[in-house]
Amino acid sequence: MKKFNKNWVTLLILALAGGLVYKIPYLKYSYYDALVEALNVDNTQLGVLVSAFGISSMICYFPGGWIADRFSPKSLLSFNFIALGVLGLLYSRFPSYNVVLGIHILYGAIICLTYWSVAIKAVRMLSTGGDIGKMFGFWEGGKQISGLIISYSALAIFAKFNEAKLGISMIIVIYSVVLISVGVALMFMLKDVGKGEKTAVKIKDLFTIIADPRAWLFGLLIFTAYHFHIGLNMITPYLTKQFGLSTTMASGISMFVLYVVGFMGAATAGILVDKFASTLKVLRTLMIFAILSLVIYILVPAKPQFLFIVIGMWAVAQFINFSIRGVYFSSLKDMGVGVEKTGLFIGFASFVGFIPDTYFHIVTGGLLDKFPGDLGFKYIFIYMLVMTIICFAAITRLLKKYGSNKEETVEKLSA
Repeated sequence: MKKFNKNWVTLLILALAGGLVYKIPYLKYSYYDALVEALNVDNTQLGVLVSAFGISSMICYFPGGWIADRFSPKSLLSFNFIALGVLGLLYSRFPSYNVVLGIHILYGAIICLTYWSVAIKAVRMLSTGGDIGKMFGFWEGGKQISGLIISYSALAIFAKFNEAKLGISMIIVIYSVVLISVGVALMFMLKDVGKGEKTAVKIKDLFTIIADPRAWLFGLLIFTAYHFHIGLNMITPYLTKQFGLSTTMASGISMFVLYVVGFMGAATAGILVDKFASTLKVLRTLMIFAILSLVIYILVPAKPQFLFIVIGMWAVAQFINFSIRGVYFSSLKDMGVGVEKTGLFIGFASFVGFIPDTYFHIVTGGLLDKFPGDLGFKYIFIYMLVMTIICFAAITRLLKKYGSNKEETVEKLSA
């Protein structure tokens, strides 16, 4: 019981800290129009910033997995938060576009080298076996609650400023100060969740992972599911541009569906995974509902009388989205991936899976510039639908080949 309590307290610290990591590079999701004004850029240029973050992330995912298997989680996570906060303070002064671009590139590198695989491996190591679904689900859900608290606080401050540029600057400062504070606090509060496997992981294991078909299928799962996740964030500008909502109102709704609904989705999925003892089966069912939600978005016209339907479906879709995100890494157990190679496996699968960050924002920005009005958004929804259908197929394939629901260390990964 003592170990149980200790593990859940550690999970809480990781969740609360994790809710802050992506705040600054993904500001466009809640403050799209205000950020365009503050940076004096167009839709495509804003897309380039987030895509630069994505390219940097993609390059660093795999080596980040190797780092996660070799070094102390506490040291890596502390460095991550402090470095992100310092960069944020620089960003808050809105330097030249090229400098802002460089900041986004550094964000991608720092997060993927010292946070992503490190945090996921730490969560998996906290699991005692039968609670792996709840561990991942409540970790994701906890990040949403953390994000909710600080985001609503920032929104309240933003609403007090008549000038968008000043309001956005203050939000970035707040996020940066909290990031630095969390980084310092983790040095004293977070005990290492097991030391890195300094002798277990060798360079040749990188090539072993690349040859593993599970890594590619899992990467395809993340790749296609991620389109659903980042695509739903386009609903914020959809509401402001097509339905006439203010930035403050749209951002407030965005935060509710992202954080409150997101927490409920992730926590619920975690409980379901442990109840049915299969992450892949739960994911396959969730993807059916994801497909249906996108079909509705494509069919419903962008007219004022349908505003509440659009907002309601946003909440439903985000519940599904965070249910998927909350537990898909727990499917490593279903596929028989050993804990000692978790970092490498996650690093490679993330390298493949988060490739959309390198181009999705440029594509969507370009579509909105080329096809003003409702049509540009409809094209985005159609593209998301295609990716979601492919995701369903990938999950079905994984379930058929590896869905044994039995954790084991696969020999070829340990060789």
